Amino acid sequence: MDNFFQDNLKELTSRTSQNELAKKTGFSSASISGYISGKSEPSLKFLLALKENYNINIDSFITEKFSSEQAKVVKQVDDKFIGNYIVYYYDSSVYKGKASNISKNTLRYGVISIFKQHSEIQVLASLMKSKESAVILKEKLEEVLSVEEIISIYSSEDAYSGSIETTTTQVFIYIKNTNNNDQGLIILNNPPSNKTYIGGLGTVNSVSRGREHMPCVQFMIVSRYVLQIPDGEIYNLLALGMAEINVKNETEQLYKLFQNLSENADTLTEYQRLKIFEDSLSNTLLDLIDANMFRFAKVSGMEDDNYYRIIREEE
Repeated sequence: MDNFFQDNLKELTSRTSQNELAKKTGFSSASISGYISGKSEPSLKFLLALKENYNINIDSFITEKFSSEQAKVVKQVDDKFIGNYIVYYYDSSVYKGKASNISKNTLRYGVISIFKQHSEIQVLASLMKSKESAVILKEKLEEVLSVEEIISIYSSEDAYSGSIETTTTQVFIYIKNTNNNDQGLIILNNPPSNKTYIGGLGTVNSVSRGREHMPCVQFMIVSRYVLQIPDGEIYNLLALGMAEINVKNETEQLYKLFQNLSENADTLTEYQRLKIFEDSLSNTLLDLIDANMFRFAKVSGMEDDNYYRIIREEE
């Protein structure tokens, strides 16, 4: 059987740095250098330290070669993510085009708990309609002292279970409820800091549970603290994007058309002038909408920082 341990360890250090690996595992950089060069064999204690800190499969790490892309997503989940979070998102059960314009009927809430059990990071979550229910659940979770209590609180059939993976730049939270045949993937930016993670803006990819079950993507706010800002503001914060349309050129074109129609008032009937102006205005609006239509949405570093500041104020 091939032994890929040296290559995989070298790949891992290239993604995290050898000093960082030494710090997390408690082994010296000199010892790790010896393992990579093959001058010394890794101890079982070192392998278990790799498993605990990077959640790797020891057998796979030794017998299967990691590709560059695989190494990027080695689970390097820091303790900074452990905790309970409240989440805010849109109700995706309404039929497309029939959403209510009342924010209290459209916003949905949830709670996500990230905790360590037997040296592995676990995720449990609950999604609900009421903000009050989410706040009560989060407050209850903040009072528990053991993993067993957390699991007991999430023991209902509506609870989601899952996992978390991180890269140096992203956080991936996968949740699934087998009873409801429902699952989702939350993707967040991973801030370049070892400080306790307090949340941010991300996307959630799931299947809508309304009249028609279809792929759905939307923004989601994940916060370690309950936001005190009004629901109406949260509703607006979750919008996929607002176009900043400059209508100066279009206004000048319409003004010239209006002047031309006025100058030719004797050769055109009032109905003809009205139809020409109506068609021109309609085409202008359609062109503006098409030019500024959002085909996708990104969570930029600037946007995420804005949400971080909002959450930070609740600390």
